[in-house]
Amino acid sequence: MYPSILDAVPWDAVMPADHQMIYLVASCVAFVASLWFIASECRRRGDWLAAFAFIGGGLTIFYEPLADILASVFYPVQGQLTWIELVGRKVPVAVGILYFWYMSVPAVYAVRRAEQGLTRAALWRLYLFLFTAITFFEFYGSNIGVQFYYGPHPYVVFGAPLWCTASFSAFAVGTSICLYLISKLERQHHWLAIFGVPLSMAGTHMVVSLPTTLAMLTTTDPFWIWTGGTLTIALSLVLTHAASLVLCSDSAAMQKSRLAAGGAA
Repeated sequence: MYPSILDAVPWDAVMPADHQMIYLVASCVAFVASLWFIASECRRRGDWLAAFAFIGGGLTIFYEPLADILASVFYPVQGQLTWIELVGRKVPVAVGILYFWYMSVPAVYAVRRAEQGLTRAALWRLYLFLFTAITFFEFYGSNIGVQFYYGPHPYVVFGAPLWCTASFSAFAVGTSICLYLISKLERQHHWLAIFGVPLSMAGTHMVVSLPTTLAMLTTTDPFWIWTGGTLTIALSLVLTHAASLVLCSDSAAMQKSRLAAGGAA
């Protein structure tokens, strides 16, 4: 392992109290808004799939410390309001609350759109929106000092590594595929979303981020580090293409049905 990347961890960094509070309040507001959305989805569907996904999103927080190591990102521990601490990493309360909606709402929304007839073009627009929103979120957090990216990251724009943004977008896609498949099961099996969301999120993020993480941990050669970043972004796009084959299947079936009905007429 290339040791200097670990030496670059800003262990002495101080969490800015005012920005931490803004971060926490914003996360709580999004949490409440998400509860309304989840409740409305449960009423619309007549089942508890969205609620199970919401719970699963909260449980996924146990992966965050490992994800921080893989992404070479660090939350200042000095002055931090801590939610959990695992593998030597502390996770802020704001992030713990964030996980409930961050890991569930995009997937629940994707399932809703898929059941209404999601086109591939619309799916790619959703991916682009998600990628842009996450990039802005990471840019904001990095520039107010509530988090630090350390090490020789590729594709860095205003303090936010785009390869990380791609890996974060990828796990939203992965959880969407998982939740969509669970939605096709009988209702008594929808509780599997509690575990499906954490497993699909962690598995997707780990696989997609691995090329860049391995490069950053083992070499200082910019060629291999940028190659790893490129592979991570490519994997995120490939996964989104795979998602279009799954999530847009209902839309394709609807179009075939309409064509068949038109021919019969």
